[in-house]
Amino acid sequence: MTEHAVPRHHRPSRLRTFLFGAPYYPEHWTDDERADDPARMAAAGVNCVRMAEFAWDRMEPREGAYDFSFFDAEVDRLGAAGVRTILCTPTATPPRWLTFKYPEVLRVDRDGRRMEHGSRQHACTNSPLFRHYSRRITAAMAEHFAGRPHVIGWQTDNELNCHFALCYCQACQEAFRQWCRQRYGDDIDALNDAWGAAFWALTFGDFAEVLLPTDRPARSNPSHVLDHRRFVSDTTAAFHREQAEILRAANADWFITHNGLMRHIDYAAFARDLDVLGVDLYPAFSMDDHAIPFSADLARSAAGNFIVPELQAGPGGQVGYMHPTPAPGQMRLWMWQSAAHGADGVLHFRWRTCRFGAEEYWCGVLDHDNVPRRRYEEFAREGAELARAGPRVLGTAVDVEVGVLVEHEQLEAHAAMPLGNPSPRDQARAAHRELWRRAMPVGLVEASDGFDGLKLLVLPGFVMMDADLAERLEAFVRAGGTLLATAWTGTRDRCNRIIDHTPPGLLAGLFGAAVDEYGKLPPGGGRIELAGGAGVESGGWYEVLKPASAEVIGTWADGHYAGGPAVTAAAVGKGRAFYVGTFLTDANAAPLVAPAISGAGAAPLVDGLPEGVEAVRRSGDGRSLLFLLNHADAARDLTGLPPGADLLAGRDVDGALTLGPRDVAVIESS
Repeated sequence: MTEHAVPRHHRPSRLRTFLFGAPYYPEHWTDDERADDPARMAAAGVNCVRMAEFAWDRMEPREGAYDFSFFDAEVDRLGAAGVRTILCTPTATPPRWLTFKYPEVLRVDRDGRRMEHGSRQHACTNSPLFRHYSRRITAAMAEHFAGRPHVIGWQTDNELNCHFALCYCQACQEAFRQWCRQRYGDDIDALNDAWGAAFWALTFGDFAEVLLPTDRPARSNPSHVLDHRRFVSDTTAAFHREQAEILRAANADWFITHNGLMRHIDYAAFARDLDVLGVDLYPAFSMDDHAIPFSADLARSAAGNFIVPELQAGPGGQVGYMHPTPAPGQMRLWMWQSAAHGADGVLHFRWRTCRFGAEEYWCGVLDHDNVPRRRYEEFAREGAELARAGPRVLGTAVDVEVGVLVEHEQLEAHAAMPLGNPSPRDQARAAHRELWRRAMPVGLVEASDGFDGLKLLVLPGFVMMDADLAERLEAFVRAGGTLLATAWTGTRDRCNRIIDHTPPGLLAGLFGAAVDEYGKLPPGGGRIELAGGAGVESGGWYEVLKPASAEVIGTWADGHYAGGPAVTAAAVGKGRAFYVGTFLTDANAAPLVAPAISGAGAAPLVDGLPEGVEAVRRSGDGRSLLFLLNHADAARDLTGLPPGADLLAGRDVDGALTLGPRDVAVIESS
């Protein structure tokens, strides 16, 4: 896809219709059980479904014998009712004939155990033979459906790396060696230097000696591990890219998506081959009101506005767990929360709850007995609201003035040598939660993006640093931005080796301070006293700072380092740079982030929001949409609102309104 000048977190999608519907599995039901589906979908405002991601055996029951007639009929039947189809390549579940005939395509775990047919994601995406069959079924489907007007797009595979991400089969071994050859220009000495192979006599004489890191018997080299995770991300993207290229060649009008966000995939790179990224959202895993905002913002940081191919509709459970049943209004609230944070399409998982298989208690819009009840009525309300408001939402993007930096490789580098400390993702979540709670215009920002329009950036313990990122961060501050970084920042190079400069290394001049001493703290150990006397608990780590040009605004309150600088602030150009000598957590983020917010010039979207009410703003095409979401079980009175029209209730708003329990308002203003 074409690169954009607009930062990812602020890009609208190119969709012309706000997509609304559900994943649909007609192969699970009889003709009679499906008979009412088109009419019920149309009555609920459904405009699209997703089909066929697990139906390879239905479409190719025997090798080379294709039969698409079943899905032809379903696509046409739904299309006649105004419901279009997103088809899926079915490669997450290859048919039994394939894995029995070619067992070498099955994945192998770290302990050498080969996976078995009977679940999903059991075939290796690096297997040349499996890649061959994946291309073949993709090409057959693409050719067959290319001229069918009711097919509007495709999802490749399904949740790549969800259940199984790290394969140790022979195909992966050979592919990793080839990847290393390409990365290091066929120079084994360059690999040895990058990995620090002098340690533990790890020196390689040839690429043929390179093995996958397994931690047997001791921990693997963190530089080796980081490169392996890069390899996993790159080759997963290559598997998807093969399918996307086949589909685009068959019909350039189709859009291509994939549903994440899963492990060991750099979605900022992966999404270059997509028209729109998908993110599957199941907030009932935590019942945390912040779950959707954080995951949605991760998707936006990678690729801009997104779709939700799967949004939880009811309770879900498998074998050992069962989610609580969403309360009345919760399903609708989740849908509008997704839209508020950048979704340009939402499909509730799933249309009807299956009566068999591993997901027979993943409840959908309709129950097992196929009787429409409360969830269907709520679903239909969403469809009616989107028919009115969806066209106004499209073309807008989330306003972001306060950014929390994210970068996939930072997470992988940390995971290779974590020492039990919070990851950059953990800290990003804590900072984002605090800024979201304050109703700030906050978003996650991919580190390779531009920082234009941002007033505050949080750098959550990026262990790896290079000259390019360091220079861009300094330019951001000198131009008037505010930067806040946390412990461990800039301590390693891009090979995951410790740097030879005092931390924060390349950023020491920007922060006007360096780390004089550091160490691990027990849970609850260590406290920081901020200027003004406020006490703050540590994040399980202490860094005693040595200021050069920086002002000390927080000191350690206990331990042998009591009185030592813990938090500093430096004036740089027109901006300020804060350094916090510990990690951010949910417990300490509020006081540690507050000094940076106060001087950054960013203001809440709405002042004085009651507890449990969320505010998000999308803008574009000359309009502004303020989303107000009440997560509480009781009504909330809101004041200080901009004048405008509530697109959902059809009412004018002039400064105040009351939101009922789990209710939503979308106020449009010029």
